[in-house]
Amino acid sequence: MMIPLSLAILLWVAGLYLLFLSYRFNRKLRESGQRLLSHAEHEKGKDNSASIAMTIEGKILDNIPSYLIHMAMSAAGLLIIALGFVALAFYAHFH
Repeated sequence: MMIPLSLAILLWVAGLYLLFLSYRFNRKLRESGQRLLSHAEHEKGKDNSASIAMTIEGKILDNIPSYLIHMAMSAAGLLIIALGFVALAFYAHFH
């Protein structure tokens, strides 16, 4: 009978982790874009096609709005937390 309660706690922890992960993911995305742009500058004299490709990729990563990442991951995290409350309701119903 402890399965719904442990499932609820597991879902809450997973949802909270996903909420906090959005900030880390956004930071890593920005760092990757900046790193690509700096590598493109270094490749400019050696390999122009690689430099152009890295510049395009870096600018695409820089132009992704951070609020979309936060909104999508927050919605997913809150959905998982809500599923934890559903599991808690099953625990309360059968307990």
